[in-house]
Amino acid sequence: MIILAVKKNNNCMLKANIKIGLIILVAGLYAIVRYHVFGPVLWRDLPVFTFNKILIFSVLILWSLKGHQFFKLVEKPLVLNLIKIFVALHILLSQIVLKPYYLKSFFADDSLSLSGNLSVWAGAMAAAVFFGGKLIQLSQALRFLLLTGFIALHLIFMGGASWLQPQTWYGGMPPITLISFVLVVYVAVRQIRVNNNI
Repeated sequence: MIILAVKKNNNCMLKANIKIGLIILVAGLYAIVRYHVFGPVLWRDLPVFTFNKILIFSVLILWSLKGHQFFKLVEKPLVLNLIKIFVALHILLSQIVLKPYYLKSFFADDSLSLSGNLSVWAGAMAAAVFFGGKLIQLSQALRFLLLTGFIALHLIFMGGASWLQPQTWYGGMPPITLISFVLVVYVAVRQIRVNNNI
């Protein structure tokens, strides 16, 4: 019985790892094709700039799949820890690419523009809630509300200006910020429906 239980657990872990790997692969291929094949981003910027996009895009896809029968994996400690690592790496790499060379729309002259300031602020607030919400004893509902709100604001101030300009989309591919925003809205609506038993 113990051997069967161990084998079943190993099979579940293998399936979870394959699903996670596929999600990261999809996010990675989308970012690489959009920014490097159709866009102007140089291949030398893949390890930091593009990888940073892949990390957070993967996190938001995983988050949006939470609770789905087919993807009963986001509740697993393995995935939750992976999300935390990816978010931490995203914050670190974002400090490196926070320059006019990478993010022209974030800057006015040599300093952050208003939208750049607001995007960075919202991102910092989202990180504070994500990593510190339990420490300051926020309720789960309030943590969720603040987290989704700050992430949405972070995305709007980062790329919202281009969302209604499909002619500027590299290869006609929607910006990752727009797709991510849709995922965040989807998660928020689903949570509201679950809580209200709609």
